Amino acid sequence: MSKPKLHIAIIGEGKNDVGIMGNSEWQEGTIQEYLRCFLANDFDLEFTPLAVSKTETKNIRGLKGGRYRKYKIKGIAKKLFRFVSLYKNRSDFNLLIFFSDTDKTQGERASKTEAKRKYQAILNDINEAKRLLDDEMPNLTLIPMIPIRILECWLLGDYEGFENIGCSPQNPLLPSKPELVWGDQNDPNGNYPKNYLKRILENGGFENNTETYQLIILNNNLDNLKQNCSLSFAPFAAKMENYLHQLLKK
Repeated sequence: MSKPKLHIAIIGEGKNDVGIMGNSEWQEGTIQEYLRCFLANDFDLEFTPLAVSKTETKNIRGLKGGRYRKYKIKGIAKKLFRFVSLYKNRSDFNLLIFFSDTDKTQGERASKTEAKRKYQAILNDINEAKRLLDDEMPNLTLIPMIPIRILECWLLGDYEGFENIGCSPQNPLLPSKPELVWGDQNDPNGNYPKNYLKRILENGGFENNTETYQLIILNNNLDNLKQNCSLSFAPFAAKMENYLHQLLKK
């Protein structure tokens, strides 16, 4: 018996999250693999990706027309303007995933309090922008997917994801608080999450690329990931699990 179809739109930024256009077709990032973890057992998934870079986001202007002036949309949430302008006449989407890193600006404190403050500010911006989506595409469910720092923090969140592919993290060990690990981006031996992850993979004999990240996610124990990334992955997982629960009730 075939599974029911679920059409998911994804707003992301680039190769490692939403993916990029290849020679003839879209090359998926990591977001699609995370979504399969929650939904693929029950649904046949179709993805429509939209990549909007940081530079593009800064240049996005509001939609034309007086009725759009009421929306106070700022920051990364402006990507919803781009999405609505492209797809507001589409009625086949079931779910919209809005992905964004929280990141840390130069000179910003790397404290848990500061990370949570910035994370909440981005969620607030997206929730404010959701008014536009509710008005223009009222049947579309929006779920934010926001790591409290960057995507690689989640990838560092579960030992089993590495063990199950034969890459035991020894040099270095996985961080005890992966969502808050941080360091100088220009120091290859430091704690910047991308550099931290790269050292683990290369020392374990694996390439540091999107395909390896997808393999880690495919082998993740989501319970471990929710426990170790309780600040941002756990809330995202709860929303996904609730969404699946509501679908299965219908």
